[in-house]
Amino acid sequence: MCGMLIACRTGDEVEVRGRITNGSGPASQELSGAEDAWGGPGTTAATAKVRASVLEVDGQAKVIAEADVDDQGGYSLKLDQSYVRVILEAVGPTGRTRASALLDSTQPAPGQDVRTAPPMSTETSLEAEVYAQMVRDGVEPGNVDTVDLRLRLTSRRARAVRLSSDIPGALRTLSMAVRAAQQARISAYAAPGSVYFNKAELLSAPRDAASTLDLALDSGTTSAAKAYADFFAARDAALPMHSALEHQKAERDAGMVFRAIAKQACLGNDCQWDTSLAEIHATGAAVHFVLGQAGASALQPSADAAASELFSNLATSPANAAQAWTTYRARILDAEDSVLYRWAEDAGANRETMRSLVQAASGIGATLGVVMSELLRQDVSSSSPEALAQSINQTFTNYTTEMTRIVGFNLGAAGISAQTALKLMLITQEAARP
Repeated sequence: MCGMLIACRTGDEVEVRGRITNGSGPASQELSGAEDAWGGPGTTAATAKVRASVLEVDGQAKVIAEADVDDQGGYSLKLDQSYVRVILEAVGPTGRTRASALLDSTQPAPGQDVRTAPPMSTETSLEAEVYAQMVRDGVEPGNVDTVDLRLRLTSRRARAVRLSSDIPGALRTLSMAVRAAQQARISAYAAPGSVYFNKAELLSAPRDAASTLDLALDSGTTSAAKAYADFFAARDAALPMHSALEHQKAERDAGMVFRAIAKQACLGNDCQWDTSLAEIHATGAAVHFVLGQAGASALQPSADAAASELFSNLATSPANAAQAWTTYRARILDAEDSVLYRWAEDAGANRETMRSLVQAASGIGATLGVVMSELLRQDVSSSSPEALAQSINQTFTNYTTEMTRIVGFNLGAAGISAQTALKLMLITQEAARP
């Protein structure tokens, strides 16, 4: 295993504390029979020490610290300086890696003196393995957004890779998928009309939020869903130059690109539609933003409650994704007391007119779902990440054009502001769907 690009020397010692677990992730299914390098049951007892490594600029791994592990799997590493993109490995008595984790930076969470690492598990082991594979595939360490990488690789996907008959091939697939998703995300932020874009800030700004997330996951004092929800709020606050709509479009494109490629590293349908929590958050935040723009702040609590329920359901029960998304869309668009209907009534729109428009929008959205599902079934192994990202972006563009033509015109004819309703429909229909 290998680690990261060395940061500038600060002259101050850094302490990293963490622990090794026997599980597969913060919202996981317990694995059985896990072997070397993948965590799972028995990992804590089989670990003798923890090793921290980095990738130097020539791509060679360099061990920067080692520490013994206590009986409960805890450890404390002393580093001579601050680093970013560190690989932490749980090493057995024979020197074989039992589990690993990716540390975005050694900067402690705000208000802390020690950096708390994410608890090592099967999920974190996959994250570290994919990062190392990306570097082996020629991506410069400094160009890998490790915070984004960790969000895309879930415990369900780790389980699928761990049980694969071709783990090296699965890692190469996920390496390409993460790379393509990150390119799509960056392209979305840099698209014409974006007020500001800085790639370095996009990569570095979320690290404080990530360190706070790791601390919360390690302490176990809050649920995983609450820890991630707090993380996304902090990440958005660290990127104030981008609006919630920009975040939503970036996560929309990146998520579809990732799934189109990463499907090859799944077993059956186990993680075919494994939605990124970042997409869920971005959808809810964008709806909140649009309501605020429309002066409908009284409806924001209802929209936020629906998004929180969706987030919690998918964080804890990802297998029930279809029902969770159906319930969310109903609360925003389709139900008689949905946010959209309540907004339209306040704006003086006729309920029957709104019902027909919602049905028309749902039909266009269903067409979008069919197109995206077909894309997920295609063999994209010969497609370049750039071409795939462009194809998905064009599909969304075509969908927006059609929605604007049909729904937007009729909303205007109904005598209400088309833009708010149209945006709510677009955001909710564009969200990742099983």
